[in-house]
Amino acid sequence: MGCLPVPLIALIGFAIGYFIDGRTGSVWGGGIGLIVGLALAVILLRAMRRANRR
Repeated sequence: MGCLPVPLIALIGFAIGYFIDGRTGSVWGGGIGLIVGLALAVILLRAMRRANRR
């Protein structure tokens, strides 16, 4: 469940980049989406671990 945002946000970034700048934009959008998805997954996992400690 913690990794689910990674492919979803990467695909959303890919689509947004494609609509803005075609193929080049899709590569940049997919990369940015991947980074954002990884960051959100890390934040989610940290929050879940913090909740289990209590």
